[in-house]
Amino acid sequence: MKNNVTILALALGITCVQSVPAQTFKRVKVNGNAPLAQVASGGASVWALASNGNPYILNGNIFVLANSISLSQIKVGGGNVAQPDEVWGLNSLGDIFRASRSGPSWTFARVPGSLDLVEVGPGYQDSCHPYEVWGLNTGSEIFRYNYCTKQFQQQPGFLCDIHVGGGDIWGAQCGPNVFRFNFSTGVFDQITPDPFGAFPQLSVGPNGEVWAIDTSNSVLYEYNDFSGSFTDLGCCASEIHAGGNGVWALANSNIYRWEPSALGFEQVPGALVSLSVGSGGGVWGINSSHQVFAFSTP
Repeated sequence: MKNNVTILALALGITCVQSVPAQTFKRVKVNGNAPLAQVASGGASVWALASNGNPYILNGNIFVLANSISLSQIKVGGGNVAQPDEVWGLNSLGDIFRASRSGPSWTFARVPGSLDLVEVGPGYQDSCHPYEVWGLNTGSEIFRYNYCTKQFQQQPGFLCDIHVGGGDIWGAQCGPNVFRFNFSTGVFDQITPDPFGAFPQLSVGPNGEVWAIDTSNSVLYEYNDFSGSFTDLGCCASEIHAGGNGVWALANSNIYRWEPSALGFEQVPGALVSLSVGSGGGVWGINSSHQVFAFSTP
């Protein structure tokens, strides 16, 4: 991807690819009109958290209350046509919960440990990791969930952010350094040279593609696996999300979708404050009024 001019247009609110009015975000109902604070799109399901922390799941064309537990974070992923998504959550104390379905009801069972961040994705390594579930605690220590022992096991190193996608695990320290987990050695390898001036916001897609925003200047990067380095794509974006449903960016509240055929970002009508791009569950967002929207095509 080498269209620096197109990326630069994000900062100016200009698109080099004309938007298509038929492709837009449409509001989705929430049972009880609960205001939503987070939405999480996975491979086979979509979840959300209300402002009071209650988890909701998309059932047909409406979000319904799944459980009365109060969470501060919910993550979903790893699902496809052959297996369901895994759903994990944290509460404000850092307690860890794993969701499971029993008939029409959902339960959130406590898992030993305490985390500040949890991430979920598909697993391809061994039978003890059918999903890759990783977390960080408040001390930046790294943990990986083992489905055989049913425990989070500490991994070497320290990170302030971690992302799972396509079986790959990427992370960033509190400074500009970026790391990729090496399953052969069991350690995180640093990516060099390092182009970032400050903490990078990362996004890892289902095919292992990695995008990043340098938080020091909002410049957007894509990782080139052949060269082993990040390519500068220009300024500017406030959020970047890569998933099975494409690569999406926010520039403030403006929404953009990468169009590979045109090598450009196409602006999509609407205004959102956050996005979630699933590996099959679709593209979802929340606006400033805590309403939830789904991307719709004809």
